[in-house]
Amino acid sequence: MRVVKKPEERKAEMVAAAARLFAQQGFVRTTVAEIVSTVDVAKGLFYYYFTTKDDMVKAVIEGYCCYLGTTAQQIADGEGTAEEKFDRLMVPELWEKCFTSAMTADLCLPQHAALYSDMCDRVYAHMRPALESMAAQALREQGKDDKNVQQLVGITLYGILMTARRSEMTLEDASRMIKMILFPA
Repeated sequence: MRVVKKPEERKAEMVAAAARLFAQQGFVRTTVAEIVSTVDVAKGLFYYYFTTKDDMVKAVIEGYCCYLGTTAQQIADGEGTAEEKFDRLMVPELWEKCFTSAMTADLCLPQHAALYSDMCDRVYAHMRPALESMAAQALREQGKDDKNVQQLVGITLYGILMTARRSEMTLEDASRMIKMILFPA
């Protein structure tokens, strides 16, 4: 017997179930049937909320990016030097909680370039304010002008994301690149 729930609660349950499945096996190997079975709803309800599985992937990524953006802003608003804040932001556990290897591998497939691009836009939209705050702090701490911080963050973040898509950038590499740009020796 199915339990009646509010529409937003049922949709959130489906997104959470999909996120767990995508993290474990990637979204390519996850079927809509598995998602609805996990939540015990009819397949039609999935299509009531999501036109395609790609829409579900976008909803899962949006949740991850919202979490990362909120966490980044808490770090940016916290105590410490800019470098200490970047170090707290670049811990693998934070990023791997969202972008598991199975999910990331699927996003990096050539046939999912549009989903990867959408993910990049979402990462940028959610992370930009905190990253700009930390970058501006870093520049000010070095006695430098921070007037071009938006461009600096945009170029750095998109550059890292595009390089990561080709599997040429690890989180350690990204952290090292950011430090080279913002904290030159």
